Amino acid sequence: MALAGVAVICFWNGRVKKEQNNVVYEGAKVNVLPIKVFHGTTYAGLLDKIYATTAIDRRNFELNIICRYPISSQEYKPIPIKNDEGVELMLEVPSRSGVYCIEIYLEEEPAPLKAEAIALLTRETNGVEVGDDGNNNGAASSELSNYSPKIGNKKLKMEGRKWDGLNEDILVNVLGRVGMESLLLDAPFVCKSWYKASREPQCWENLIFPRYISEKGYAERLARKYQGNWSVTAFVKFIVNRCCGNAKIIKLPTCCTVKALEYVANECPRLKVLDVSSYNPSINAIIPKYICKWKNLDILRVGRFYVDEILPQIRLHCNNFICLSAAYNYFQGDDAAFLVASLPELK
Repeated sequence: MALAGVAVICFWNGRVKKEQNNVVYEGAKVNVLPIKVFHGTTYAGLLDKIYATTAIDRRNFELNIICRYPISSQEYKPIPIKNDEGVELMLEVPSRSGVYCIEIYLEEEPAPLKAEAIALLTRETNGVEVGDDGNNNGAASSELSNYSPKIGNKKLKMEGRKWDGLNEDILVNVLGRVGMESLLLDAPFVCKSWYKASREPQCWENLIFPRYISEKGYAERLARKYQGNWSVTAFVKFIVNRCCGNAKIIKLPTCCTVKALEYVANECPRLKVLDVSSYNPSINAIIPKYICKWKNLDILRVGRFYVDEILPQIRLHCNNFICLSAAYNYFQGDDAAFLVASLPELK
């Protein structure tokens, strides 16, 4: 006998709000899709189906599943679904209450580091920094795994196992959070496995450039590790190439060039957040030209912009845009009115 299925309506991209005798789901751009869930489905199976249906990034977000559960014909309560028993009770709602379908509300939370990753980032020891001479692409000897590598200002140690034996997925997750300087100048020189992990595009989705690439110390380390002096344009291109088109957040250096910005526009189509907030007239002037390249852009920070140039481009090309910031803009009454009318959801 075939298992019976239950119609479940999924809501996501919003937040649950409890009201008197009711539960509602609010958000500026709430998505809704029906799925069919069969009796006997496990909690893990339900999560798999939800992630597949919604296309929410499982690696970066965990889901809280809230069922709009009928207590009576006129009262609903938010019931979290966290295990197999919760799924079973949820699927019994139609037979118990007479409703034709079930509503579940999804709340996305940034995925926390696994315990192993947390230990990796927080444990401080008296270990020594490990690295090679900068010429062997991380191909250090096996003796390196007996030392304690350094990420940023943290010296780390793991007891009972070798650093080059860390799970690759966890390692990529960690290295994607340590910042550009450590990812570029520390991690690749620990051992072969760290070098390989540091080249994964997932590590380079958030590109927060130093304010000044020529800062003493940073520039010296860069030249020493990668053989030579770098122009701003060359450095930006070098870093952007690491992400393989997957960059989601980019904060460009103060001295960014027009050619560097043009390269970002052409190579980073998935960009969600762009920060070019320094006062650079040549950069600010060409931003509107490249808005059409960033269909997924949510947030833009610039030094200055002209309302009649940038707002039409944002309205035309960026459906999910929510935040525009300018450090050096002075708005007059007509500008503010045009801004509000053009982008009513703007923050």
